[in-house]
Amino acid sequence: MFSRATIMDIMYLLRDMNTHATLDTYTFRYGFDDIDPGNGSSLNQRVLSIGRYLVSNPQLPGILSDNLMYEIVEDVVNKTTSNEYHFDSNSNEFINYPQLRRLLLKDGFVIEDGRLIRTFETDLDFNKNDSLLETLLKKHNLDIAKGHYNQASNAFNRGDWAACNGQLRSYVEELLNKIAEKISGITPSSSQAAKIALSKCNPPIFYKDLNEWLDDGKGFFETFWKRLHTQGSHPGLSFEADSIFRLNLVQITTLEVLRRYDQNYH
Repeated sequence: MFSRATIMDIMYLLRDMNTHATLDTYTFRYGFDDIDPGNGSSLNQRVLSIGRYLVSNPQLPGILSDNLMYEIVEDVVNKTTSNEYHFDSNSNEFINYPQLRRLLLKDGFVIEDGRLIRTFETDLDFNKNDSLLETLLKKHNLDIAKGHYNQASNAFNRGDWAACNGQLRSYVEELLNKIAEKISGITPSSSQAAKIALSKCNPPIFYKDLNEWLDDGKGFFETFWKRLHTQGSHPGLSFEADSIFRLNLVQITTLEVLRRYDQNYH
């Protein structure tokens, strides 16, 4: 539901908003008082131990909801957004943790009127898919593609939409080129040649009978590639909503490509 990075920023907010005494009450309320804080009892160590517990137990029920992790994140966000020292309501940003809003967006949540709101109900799990994608890229030694994907994700986290979009295009191009090369044993002469090869290999990576490749620019993967090049990477033409759409689109599309390659060629 929430990434490790999101949980840690939430834990730092929990630390910033509490003293040892008030954190004692908080941990007792949520049943965290028996968690071992490790080598010490500083606020940092205490919230870190809570964060580790939540990440290790993402499906635990909460006090008021069916998920403890969600309940804690929602509680911390709602309390923080009402405090002008920690949250800027004009920019909708957490003052000391500017990446947190974008991390929440990747997790499928936005801040509206100072409250945590789901952007949509879906079975898609960005963080689970992200882990699977990283595993498959590493398994097949697609290190350059993995580097581009990680840079795209990091660029999104810091709000650099143009860099995110550019790295996503580089990631997709590198991934398809390398998979075509691994299957055929021949380095493709161009990015277009690589994609054509992926539609002609047996079994194919792009299925013509499912309209994924039609040789006329109208198949799914043909239009997918065009979508990544609609406006280039000029900063004036890039914005948050477009970048998160591209990030999700690229993730689920290339994950399917990697699954097919993994299942049919290894």
